Amino acid sequence: MKRLLLTGLLLLGLLPAHAQDTLEVYPGVMAWLQTLMEEPVPAINAKVDQFINQVGRQSPDKQSKVAGIAFDFFTSSPVMGHEAVAIHIADTWFLNHRLEMAPELYPIVHTYVEFNRSSLIGAPAPELGMEDIHGGWTSVLDITTPYKVLFFYDTECSTCRREAPLLADLLRSYEGEPLTFIAIYTQQDHEAWEAYVAETFSGIDNPAVTLIHLWDPEARTGYHKKYAVLSTPQLFLVDGCNSIAGRSLDAAALARLLELGNIESLQYRQLFDRVFNSFKPLTIDHVEGVIDALAEKTLEDEALFKASLLHLFNYLRSGEDFARQQGALYLAEKYIAAEPGIWPESFLERTIHALSQARLNPVGERATQLKLQDKKGRQVDMLSGRHYYTVIFFHLLDCKQCQKELAALNGLRSQLWSIDAEVVLVYVGEQQEAWRKFVRKQWPSRWKYYNDFQGTSGMRKLYDLEYVPHLYLLDENGVIIAKDIQVSELAALIPLL
Repeated sequence: MKRLLLTGLLLLGLLPAHAQDTLEVYPGVMAWLQTLMEEPVPAINAKVDQFINQVGRQSPDKQSKVAGIAFDFFTSSPVMGHEAVAIHIADTWFLNHRLEMAPELYPIVHTYVEFNRSSLIGAPAPELGMEDIHGGWTSVLDITTPYKVLFFYDTECSTCRREAPLLADLLRSYEGEPLTFIAIYTQQDHEAWEAYVAETFSGIDNPAVTLIHLWDPEARTGYHKKYAVLSTPQLFLVDGCNSIAGRSLDAAALARLLELGNIESLQYRQLFDRVFNSFKPLTIDHVEGVIDALAEKTLEDEALFKASLLHLFNYLRSGEDFARQQGALYLAEKYIAAEPGIWPESFLERTIHALSQARLNPVGERATQLKLQDKKGRQVDMLSGRHYYTVIFFHLLDCKQCQKELAALNGLRSQLWSIDAEVVLVYVGEQQEAWRKFVRKQWPSRWKYYNDFQGTSGMRKLYDLEYVPHLYLLDENGVIIAKDIQVSELAALIPLL
């Protein structure tokens, strides 16, 4: 895919014919713009506007020349994020006809602005829902890993062929916060796509990396405009709250950004470990107190407030104990859902949805009864009420974490038997024959194996099943003692029952 050539062409077109030697006439303008390179975008915008205004007071016909130089300078700047300055200049001075430029250049400038506006650094990442290489469907913003990388490429693009192996090597060796790498093929040849994926991205077996291959052969999603895909490759980094953290990257720049981000995450994680591990035992009150203190300390600096609380939210959400997990809900409700103005809309919507799910069947209340089907297809109650305790394990067959937790649960069978605990495995998928084979192989047979192939239980609306495995522990009255715990935590609870 050929690049849209702006450098030089824009500058020459913005200037009247008699003044196309502007770079020679105004060498000081370029030198002055160089001094702004390390300043934040809002400061650059203000200083450029002030400078253009000053030029206008001296000679109005020089404003277009200076504004054209500045626009061209920031479209070709090597500093990530300077696209925002070029867009500001176009909006403030040219596209509203406050200053004039050659008529044939309006479509070029307009295209640049419209194809870059929605994917600027710090902006909410635009939604993309695309078909994957196996015919499934993926919504990019629904992916919840701390980092997402979007790689738009073409199998015939020489730069793509140079960058893709470097990215594959990065993914193989990556160590850090969980990352989802989303490779988006921009052409229409499915066979060429499959061959390229097999050649370039095979052998990436890294537990920290999830690899997804998507395409939109008819460009129905508008990804070209949403993510400035005027050329390939295009590489973006999206953070945990679905904001764009990096754009127009190459493999080396992506590696540096991830390294910096992971260093920051590690520092936060070490800090939080020291704080929370100092409480013995750690209670919900302790966690909520730490959250409130951190929010109060960072409130005056919005960027620090968002970064600190997002790191703390992710830390607590992945915690293995009940106090940390409840703390994540407290933080989300008080400082994310209640502060809609400072968080990206997509992150806010997903957090509020997760809160509503987490409020289902809370600890201390009776668990909701479900009508399910057993291995013979009979309609049964999920909760029998005939034992002192009940363990409910919601799972899928092809979920690696489910398999790992199920093996650990099997290892607890004698302890569970000793406290008269009934174990109920609820399959939440739709692979009927695979589930029947799974049940035939299971032991002990006294466990209950249920499904909802008829789709009548409403379990996804009644239970928090945004992800699996999901494990509940109930007492003899069906009251929830613990939810969303790991088998290791269940093992620690058994001696206390």
